[in-house]
Amino acid sequence: MTIHYLSGKGLDSNVFMVDGRRPFLVDAGTGQNTDSILRSMGEVMDMDSLDRIILTHRHYDHVGGAAELRRRLGAMVYIHELDAQPVRMGDDWGTQSNMFGFAMEPVEVETFQEGAIVSTGDRDFKVLHTPGHSAGSIALFCERDGSLIAGDTVFVGGVGRWDLPSGDYHQLVNSLRRLAGLEAVDLYPGHGPCGLNDAQRHIRDALRCLGES
Repeated sequence: MTIHYLSGKGLDSNVFMVDGRRPFLVDAGTGQNTDSILRSMGEVMDMDSLDRIILTHRHYDHVGGAAELRRRLGAMVYIHELDAQPVRMGDDWGTQSNMFGFAMEPVEVETFQEGAIVSTGDRDFKVLHTPGHSAGSIALFCERDGSLIAGDTVFVGGVGRWDLPSGDYHQLVNSLRRLAGLEAVDLYPGHGPCGLNDAQRHIRDALRCLGES
């Protein structure tokens, strides 16, 4: 299994392609760079076998491109149940698309909860509910490899903000403490560079940023 990293362009989030017998995509960017994302995907995997797009949370820089990717890939889109409604309804305030200067296109989504398994056929990623950045923020953790796809809960050298709709400081602290308790090795965040071989350090640094230990 390989996690392919597409660094966010412009306002886009990072996008990750997780390969295997059943590959899947994590996050979709704003939709402004969908053609570039699809070209990059085609270079490293058989897109005909990709049938799932996992959204780490509701914000437009992660979900704005989901409707178009869903159409062009024929893929199902999944998001935590607490973040599903604004994405499903195309809610400009709930997704914060208005902050980016765009309108949110409604997306047909399926929902999952804490503990769901997203499998590539040879690796299993567990859905971890990590609220704080948004009510339905999630991370994906592969215990076998220590791979943590963290959305905007934690970055290399930073932490996700909690002052947007449904964000909560105390929930974010608790989510970071939960991630700190994992045996994470490689960190794949929603923005910025990846933290390979030192995920735990970045999680601890994020807690320190919040005045916690």
